[in-house]
Amino acid sequence: MSDEVAIRVAPELDGRQTARVGYANVCKEIADHAAGKVATRDDANAAPGDFIEHALQGQRMWLEQLHRSITQERMNGTSWETIAGKMRLPVAQVRNQFEHCDLNHLAEENGETGVWRVLAETCVAPIPGMCDSHPGKVALELDDWYRAYATGQPGDPAGAATPNPVTAHL
Repeated sequence: MSDEVAIRVAPELDGRQTARVGYANVCKEIADHAAGKVATRDDANAAPGDFIEHALQGQRMWLEQLHRSITQERMNGTSWETIAGKMRLPVAQVRNQFEHCDLNHLAEENGETGVWRVLAETCVAPIPGMCDSHPGKVALELDDWYRAYATGQPGDPAGAATPNPVTAHL
């Protein structure tokens, strides 16, 4: 038996792959944010308005998830008409409000210098500046996070046994 440790190298990602990592990362942050408030042990120390502040922070994170979902949909070729239909809003309104989320012009660039540079500006990490500057490293962290999350879930969630549930399918 060998004591060698496998060295994982962060993959270089294109813009489409980077957009998907950005979406996955905000989903992870939302899950962590919500899970952090499930336990009641700190309720006695809550100041007036703490629960509201937590909910508002979750709402801001959800809004970023919506923006990143539109980025991902556009990267996947989804039309503005389809996006507007899903949102039950007029196409003109959706384009006016969310056109900045369309990063297709950066799709073929290196993800680190293109799409990630844009997404890093709206990172939802609990501590500002905590998003890694390399999307491939974030993808590896998401592999680890998802495996740990899935292992603790009842049953056999999809991807629990996959060594790289995020990076394997980029």
